Amino acid sequence: MLSPEDYIHRVKATLTQSPVIATWTMLNETILSNRGHIRVRLTLQNGDFVEASEFFYFKETGIEQQRYRYQWMDSTKTKLRKRWDNAPHFPEIATFPHHVHVEQEDKVFPSTMLGILDLVALLESAITDTSAPNAP
Repeated sequence: MLSPEDYIHRVKATLTQSPVIATWTMLNETILSNRGHIRVRLTLQNGDFVEASEFFYFKETGIEQQRYRYQWMDSTKTKLRKRWDNAPHFPEIATFPHHVHVEQEDKVFPSTMLGILDLVALLESAITDTSAPNAP
């Protein structure tokens, strides 16, 4: 079972080892006994930019994301590729509050709860499949 400190260590190791992440910078790392926050900026191998922020809790069943926002932009940081978040502003979506914006703020689709580790797996899959950025 992961502690908050173990989880952040695993996130750092995953970011370092991922073949699609060229560089990453830790902007915030907060570790408390039962919760934490991590905020990181990524530059991907294809030049794209990602900013990821998540507040998480440590529970007996493992780490659970309380609030998250993962924004994937093109290399110029002007074009949204995708943004996953759980801000409660789309109650009509079946997976409320979890959703993903695809290419535009108003193109919103259902999504599942994600952690940064899930995000890295999605990025790795999408960057090896050039059609993936357009799919939710």
